[in-house]
Amino acid sequence: MEERIIMSGFGGQGIMLMGKLLTYASMLEGKNVTWLPSYGPQMRGGTANCMVVISTHRIASPYVVEPPSLIVMSRPSLDKFERSVNLVG
Repeated sequence: MEERIIMSGFGGQGIMLMGKLLTYASMLEGKNVTWLPSYGPQMRGGTANCMVVISTHRIASPYVVEPPSLIVMSRPSLDKFERSVNLVG
């Protein structure tokens, strides 16, 4: 089992917290996890996203290229990531 997720929005919307909570919850369940944050120079109002990988196996890379799951909290985030979503699974 492996789940790859990108979460994105404006700084201050809780994107990093959402990613951390998902990561910690998965760790408590005994899963292997990675959390890769990325945000602009301004903390509030700038773009922010994080990539989370949850797996029952070892994780080779924390970078998510074609996520089957995408959580977006702003239109610019949707515009940036919607073409990368893997609809096949």
